[in-house]
Amino acid sequence: MAAKYEAQATQRPEAMQPFRQRMAELHRRIEGRHLACARLHRLHALRLQRWYIGDRAALRPVFMAAVAQHLGVDSAAVTLFGRKGDELLVAASDVTARAAHDLEQLIGEGPARDVLDGRDFVTAGGTDLATRWPEYGPALAQLGVHSVVAVPLLSSRLLGALCVFAGVDGLRTEITPATAKVADALANTVLLGAHGTAADGAPQGTLFDDADYLATVHQAVGMVAVQCSCDIDAALALLRARAFADGIAVPEIARRVLEDGYQLC
Repeated sequence: MAAKYEAQATQRPEAMQPFRQRMAELHRRIEGRHLACARLHRLHALRLQRWYIGDRAALRPVFMAAVAQHLGVDSAAVTLFGRKGDELLVAASDVTARAAHDLEQLIGEGPARDVLDGRDFVTAGGTDLATRWPEYGPALAQLGVHSVVAVPLLSSRLLGALCVFAGVDGLRTEITPATAKVADALANTVLLGAHGTAADGAPQGTLFDDADYLATVHQAVGMVAVQCSCDIDAALALLRARAFADGIAVPEIARRVLEDGYQLC
């Protein structure tokens, strides 16, 4: 369709030329969106395939890990907001991305909040982290994150923010437009393509089944439930209580349960 309108762009009547140009640009934009979506799907499928044919000792790959790999960053997270700006859910690539989100939620400042406040592109690195976010920046640095890029997820409205994190001070210059293209694909294809939206405005889709939790935590909850002969809710409460008592994140306790044989009872 784009090629057709491009071929007709200079044809008569002249009054139709601006329309044809707009249509060509629209279809090229949609083409880019679908290509980005296809790359993410393929990368996620390859990661799942490698995990499935292996010994499956590692955690099952989540979709946001494919997003991070595609962009060449260490971690990535999508935070979705309701129509009133309330947070609906988060999908994170790993423990670091989830911890960065949890810090932002706790402190009340950070890249996703800036996007929600109307900033189209948020970039910060090195000492700029503390300058931009006096509390969040230093806490983020303690996680080993030294660069952040955040862009909005836009469809018919602002759906949320895509935030990417890296351990290096300074990302390549093309990371922001690349992240924006991925955010466009997520907002208009991945998030909305499967099942539309729920009554509360939250986008639905099978690729985000891991949203609002890390697979590590849920696998650890199951293990604790078996070890302590309790139900799932009690096992999750035990994980949270131990994390609070030790002053560490719940995902870290979960990792110790799964990888180090740590027992809560």
